[in-house]
Amino acid sequence: MIRFTLNGIQIEVQDGESRTLLEFLRGVKCMKGTKEACGTGHCGACSVLMDGRLTRSCVTLVRRLDGKAVETIENAPNDTMLQVIQHSFLDVGAVQCGFCTPGMVMATKALLLHHPAPTEPEICDGLKNNYCRCTGYVKIIEAIKLAAARLRGEDPDIDSFRSHESTVIVVGEDQVVPPITGSAVGRSVWDVDGMDKTGGKLKFCDDLTAEDIGADTLLHGAFVWAPAPHAKINAVDYSAAEQAEGVVRIVTAADVPGMNKIGTWAPEQPVFCTDEVRFLGDHLALVVADTAAHARAAVKLVKIDYEELPGIYTMADGYRKNSFIVHTGRVSGDVEQAKQRTDIVKLNVSKDIEPQEHACMEPVSAIGMVQDGKTILYSCTQAPFEIRSMLAKILDKPEEDIRVIVTPLGGGFGKKCDSFLEAPAVVAAHACGKPVKITLTRKEDLILTTKRHGYHTDYEIGFTPDGKFQYLDCRMFSDGGPYECESYGTLMTGALMSGGPYIIPNVKVEGSAIRNNNLQGGAFRGYGINQAAISIETAMDMMAEKLGIDPFELRRRNAVYPGATSVGGEVLKYSMGMMDTINQCEKSLQKALKEYEGQYPKGSKVLGWGMASGFKNVGVGKGIFTDDGACRLILQGDGRLHMIVSGTDMGQGFRTAMTQIAAETLGMDIADIYVTNGDTELTIPTGESVSERQTLCGGRAVYEACVKLKQDLDSRPWRPGEERRAEYYYASDPCFAIGDFEGAKQRGAKYRNFPAYAYATQAAIVEVDKETGEVRLLKIIAAHDIGRAINPHIIEGQMHGSCSMGQGYALTEGYPTKNGYPVKTLYRQLGLPRAEDTPDYEIILIEDPEPQGPFGAKGISEVATVPVTPAILNAVSRAIGVRINKVPASPEVVREAIRTGKCEVPTMEQQLQALEKDCECHRPSDGVQ
Repeated sequence: MIRFTLNGIQIEVQDGESRTLLEFLRGVKCMKGTKEACGTGHCGACSVLMDGRLTRSCVTLVRRLDGKAVETIENAPNDTMLQVIQHSFLDVGAVQCGFCTPGMVMATKALLLHHPAPTEPEICDGLKNNYCRCTGYVKIIEAIKLAAARLRGEDPDIDSFRSHESTVIVVGEDQVVPPITGSAVGRSVWDVDGMDKTGGKLKFCDDLTAEDIGADTLLHGAFVWAPAPHAKINAVDYSAAEQAEGVVRIVTAADVPGMNKIGTWAPEQPVFCTDEVRFLGDHLALVVADTAAHARAAVKLVKIDYEELPGIYTMADGYRKNSFIVHTGRVSGDVEQAKQRTDIVKLNVSKDIEPQEHACMEPVSAIGMVQDGKTILYSCTQAPFEIRSMLAKILDKPEEDIRVIVTPLGGGFGKKCDSFLEAPAVVAAHACGKPVKITLTRKEDLILTTKRHGYHTDYEIGFTPDGKFQYLDCRMFSDGGPYECESYGTLMTGALMSGGPYIIPNVKVEGSAIRNNNLQGGAFRGYGINQAAISIETAMDMMAEKLGIDPFELRRRNAVYPGATSVGGEVLKYSMGMMDTINQCEKSLQKALKEYEGQYPKGSKVLGWGMASGFKNVGVGKGIFTDDGACRLILQGDGRLHMIVSGTDMGQGFRTAMTQIAAETLGMDIADIYVTNGDTELTIPTGESVSERQTLCGGRAVYEACVKLKQDLDSRPWRPGEERRAEYYYASDPCFAIGDFEGAKQRGAKYRNFPAYAYATQAAIVEVDKETGEVRLLKIIAAHDIGRAINPHIIEGQMHGSCSMGQGYALTEGYPTKNGYPVKTLYRQLGLPRAEDTPDYEIILIEDPEPQGPFGAKGISEVATVPVTPAILNAVSRAIGVRINKVPASPEVVREAIRTGKCEVPTMEQQLQALEKDCECHRPSDGVQ
């Protein structure tokens, strides 16, 4: 018998117990606060304490616990130390999606038990096995310092622990926007779900049990995956699997009553494949069993007779074979004529940019069920109404017979706006007559889910000697994967933003999304703009050097301004803090560089700085669908306000910000407002939660609904026990596809491509070791036009997390494939930044209010990823004196650039020529068969 204590309670299990501690906690004791994110002991989401020491429960066997004392996050209500840590995390805004937070809280307790006054290196060492994808660690480090001080009996000023960040708010050009009292908007209030997140009580999809969904039982599904990246399926033998322990049914394409395709934008991928698979993430069947372990064991018994088919694995090969998802272009002005001018200074540069994995801490999960004739889906999705529409076609049922309930998202970043598990889960539920849950392992998640597209770009730019942009001629090639997914949308957006936030009279853009047998490309924070920004902003830096003009000044001479025309032909009019971001960033960088004077070189280590500007659309725009938001309000008899708002919270603070907008408008206490969202049965239909549009559109709907309710209350005061209602559907003014001036004219509307834009300029200071090629990011200066700050802590956290992603994208996070197979299969191999990689931040929030937004707010959750990557790359290039054209700038890439004095990338034309030459070499001679 094995005996140990669990949160002070004696536990006894049989000697033969083979489960891990995590499996025991979640499966046997139903303690869901401890999370599984990687399953291999690499991420820290499963952290618990064992005899006061931090332990990764996913790799700790129960049979090794004899005589031990185990503590989990569920002990927080009984433990003062854990409560102090919880409050400290919330006070500084260290919580976003909340999936990693219980593990972080437990890691903090373990650290402070042994280091009551930890130094920063000790804090980073204590978090070395705990990853956070949302926050960038800045506020987590601050929270730990604050908790340590409080546990020592001190009563410190919270701001005294902001060692890694400083923030100022600068007022830009004022517009007419609603006044604020400052009672709610503009304050850094707690996350409305913060206590549940820090206490492990927030239930993510995989945490849900049969009882949680009102069912008697809950079956589990595991996929039969594609045997190769491209193969013909001759036959599949399920007979052994069907007889395996616990197996209820094997679900295949034959069980799909309607459309056998998934996708929220462009349904192409089969729900279940039949005779051909086109990438490793395709699946042939779902084995449904009483437990996930039984389902996975049965999958191993399936025998697949298949024939491997030739595949396309490079963009050049796909281009040569005309294998396009989309191949398009846009021309404005006359590029060829501009090239003929003798006074033009020209520059050519090509880039190879690897794909990037989202690395959401929460693996994707879904539950399908049928209840009283209605199909119900629980899913961690960003697109509930799009998923409902897709499922209606797959199930061949009316949309009103389908209900989608969005579970809290453990990170989204664009990945979860497409569909992965939803259709297989509901098809299996119908086939089995019982609820079915599917949760991917991390290895499966890495194979099935989308990535930021790998890109190759060829840019040619031309300037006058005095630094005025004259033309852009660029070709963009996207590694699309086998199905369209978001490849069309990301390529179109990237092409539209290919010239950055600059005035360019002559533009020619060619864009190609290559259909191939690599992993699937999709939406990722920035949505195609990041790759364009890397290309244009590094080219701008090279041109500044060539012309002998300061990089800030070159951007100032070409930046968009109110009344300027964008590359898409849109006249930009308001909430344009672009010039302010350049000026403020430059001023702060000059001051920051003085701190490093005389410190470098340090042996083999040299200092470098770089800067970049960028912009990001707020809203989907381009005439694709209406950018909208919706809100229902119920003022209850007890005086509390129930706000039912359309939109998804994935850690970006949506629910909190909406509550603040309502509280400010109605003059209510935030504590008297509670939010429901993410349920197609209760909320008004709107578009998916993407393109940093939720504050602009959802927030505007909340504001207008509250104004209606306030007017009603002003005309007839509320009385206790009475219920009062109001609702509002907000639709942004129409947007039009690029160049659709005629469409705007016919509708009598202003031609524009997007509802609004967010602008930014960032600078990076780096240290490069010229011997090892390793790059250490020392400081980020981020100046952003935000419209207006609803919650400064949320904005800071979004900027830290975005910059951390951009940092990884620049230096370590490439996700390459080889012949369709991923090179990296473990979470620890992804190259994600850790706590020890956290730079200092100087954040400058420029308030240039957006008239459409609530109280002038617009969006921030994506734009910070756009300029940070090229700023870092420019800094590395300046430090070593060699232009880096391969992304990420890994130690190997940097070391080789230093050794050879170059880092060149062949153009697509050169790659095609080399490929053709190689094909010629391998062709048989005449007469040889």
